[in-house]
Amino acid sequence: MLEIEKLHFKIGLAGTYWAKRPIFSISVNDVAVIEKTEIIAASQEQFFVEFDVEVPEGPAVLKIRLENKHWSDTVQNEEKTEILKDMLLHIKSVEIDEIDLANMIYTKTNFTGDDADRPVLDKCIDLGWNGTWCLPFESPFYIWLLENI
Repeated sequence: MLEIEKLHFKIGLAGTYWAKRPIFSISVNDVAVIEKTEIIAASQEQFFVEFDVEVPEGPAVLKIRLENKHWSDTVQNEEKTEILKDMLLHIKSVEIDEIDLANMIYTKTNFTGDDADRPVLDKCIDLGWNGTWCLPFESPFYIWLLENI
């Protein structure tokens, strides 16, 4: 019989924006935890999203999505050599059961854009186009953590 583990997540996010605010969603094992939600904090200001999830024993995935980026949200200079204004979603931190995963948010993750022509990016915590950031982990969480630190 599979064991169920209840985990508490605390995710630090921030948005960069100049016109419209980023919309994000969060899921664990493809079950929506935070439905599409618009950032309410000021541009560049970090805020936290906290929730509890029951995770069955075995592989699991935390996913954070940027949902509403449009090409017009990025403004470049005339030479197209510099970005003047942009819309981004920044993943600042991830805590699971009050343990900060620190550099694991870079080393154990990837970002896949919705556009199939874009490459899958490792070590990406600044989401600049619509897509999904994934942090695979396992339950029991503490055993996975000990094996991966």
